[in-house]
Amino acid sequence: MKKNPVRILFSAISGYGFYYLKSFFEDIPPEEATLAGVIDPTPEKSGHYERIKSMNCPVYPDIEQFFAAGHQADLTVISSPIHFHIPQAICALKNNSNVLIDKPLSGSTGEAKALIRVKNETGHHVEVGYQWSFSEAIGKLKLDLLSGYYGKPKRMKTICLWPRDYAYYQRNNWAGKIQSAEGIPILDSPANNACAHFLHNLFFLMIGDQGLGEPSLEVSGELYRAYDIENYDTVAARCQLEDQTELYFYFSHTTESLRNPEFIIECERGMVHYGGQFKEIVGIRDDGARKYYGSPDDTPQFHKLKIAIESVGQRRPAVCPPEIAHFQTACIEKLQVPSAKICTFPDPWITSLPEKRMVPDLDTLLGAGYDLWRPGLACPK
Repeated sequence: MKKNPVRILFSAISGYGFYYLKSFFEDIPPEEATLAGVIDPTPEKSGHYERIKSMNCPVYPDIEQFFAAGHQADLTVISSPIHFHIPQAICALKNNSNVLIDKPLSGSTGEAKALIRVKNETGHHVEVGYQWSFSEAIGKLKLDLLSGYYGKPKRMKTICLWPRDYAYYQRNNWAGKIQSAEGIPILDSPANNACAHFLHNLFFLMIGDQGLGEPSLEVSGELYRAYDIENYDTVAARCQLEDQTELYFYFSHTTESLRNPEFIIECERGMVHYGGQFKEIVGIRDDGARKYYGSPDDTPQFHKLKIAIESVGQRRPAVCPPEIAHFQTACIEKLQVPSAKICTFPDPWITSLPEKRMVPDLDTLLGAGYDLWRPGLACPK
């Protein structure tokens, strides 16, 4: 029997949401999915607005109004600001819609737990849109790690240095914020936004399909900022899991040079490398055996949308469920306890250009921490 097209509601159609909708229009055949509606308080700012108007598509400023008007959606794709992720996802689930919620999952573990509870109560499907988790290379590596091919992971680390300019922090009213005006946690930072993928990836590779229950983590780190923001723009941190596996991460938006994501996983019987001299993921066992997995970026970024569409109405495990994405949220929350100090770099350390700020030699300091498996900075006095 022919399957009806999946009706999709898109929440936020500018910013990253623009590219979700672009993928929908360009990559998804109309017999597979149709546009059920759009949620956006300022839809006219989107490059897709005229096309949406021509389709007579329902457009509402918030998700509650869409469902209150009697509209239905089989799948809701959420790429709104971080502090709207969970409320919108819960509303969609309670209105009989499956959900693809973009990264990060949330700004708080309390919200994450609430989403998991409602997901279980409704029986609907929830995917979290960390695109590496949907890639063929990461999927194959995860199977090998969970099967013990390299032995038990002992420690893991990741680094990503992506400079950002003033425009990045001025693009909306929540960039660099710890919480919203209403007091909802945001915790926007490199580790909970642009680089969240790479922190989540290490948890994802270690954890089975539906997570390990309540995250039990010990987290410590060093938080810094060069920009005039509420939260940090640079972090060097260590996380220890309940099974004693160590995880290190180094992210910054204020380095002089760019360094794309890298990771290393040290196991009992081998190592896994990606980035730097390794243009694809390479596993090297102690017995000399090598295994090549390809690059996580070989899989199209919006393959996650295709997977979410295919999952509607099917009883199969989510690729990236909130139970796993919850670990990144818990790590960020524990890193940023109320007593955590965010150090502002001293003025002499900062180079201010017309378009951005940067801290010369910060990339060297963070790189040294990454090489030595330890947070690599000393808080400026």
